[in-house]
Amino acid sequence: MAKITKIATQKRAGRYNLELDGRFAFGISENVLAKFGLMKGRELDKEEIERIKEADLVDQGLKVALNFLSPALRTEKQVRERLVKKEIDPSVIDKVIDHLKEQLLLNDATYAKAYVNTKQVFTPKGPRAIFMELKKAGVKEELIEDALVEYPEEAQLEVATKMAEKMARTHKRVSTRTRQQKVAQGLVQKGFSFDIASQAINAVDMASDEEDEQENALREAEKAARRQRTGTAKERFYKVKAKLYAKGFTAEIIERALEQLDFGEE
Repeated sequence: MAKITKIATQKRAGRYNLELDGRFAFGISENVLAKFGLMKGRELDKEEIERIKEADLVDQGLKVALNFLSPALRTEKQVRERLVKKEIDPSVIDKVIDHLKEQLLLNDATYAKAYVNTKQVFTPKGPRAIFMELKKAGVKEELIEDALVEYPEEAQLEVATKMAEKMARTHKRVSTRTRQQKVAQGLVQKGFSFDIASQAINAVDMASDEEDEQENALREAEKAARRQRTGTAKERFYKVKAKLYAKGFTAEIIERALEQLDFGEE
């Protein structure tokens, strides 16, 4: 048996030094001190001492985990990685995780549902992107699928349509066809299905008026012409024409744009 001969506060708030038989033994937290009812004069056997040490390790892990959880929900995988990074003893990590689950402070299903709801409003994304991000965060596939039930096609289309409107405004200086292609590509990259992307595009008026379309074609024609420094006038003419077709402009718009360029005489 060993007798507690002194309990002294450390410089770190909430931490205490425990002396046994006149010698420093180990440090413990205030929570552990209270949990075991430790006081000067009490005698401890080896098993009690080991239980106290282990409880202190768990308490340290809980503090790290709770600080990590305080600003936002986390997944079990994220908390485990945080504990490892903070060099929490591997032997107590499972106990920390179990305690958090028992207190309903750690729940991957809750995290997944909250994540899905958030991604419909803030930094919107489609279900495919959300699925991959949750999987990367360590959430099981069945929990992800359950959470995505709260993101039905009607909601996906609403979010995708708003994104399509925003994307379309950033591509004003290209042809209508190219604008549609870029928006479709952007929506698919954001995790929406091609079907939802197509419906969103159809719901948004992306067609430029004739004047804007002509202006965009002329701008692209001038840019392409500046890059064609070699070849005959005829060769340069057809290269620019091909470039405009590739950019998605109609034949009529292209002819009008080319009429305004001077390729020089043969």
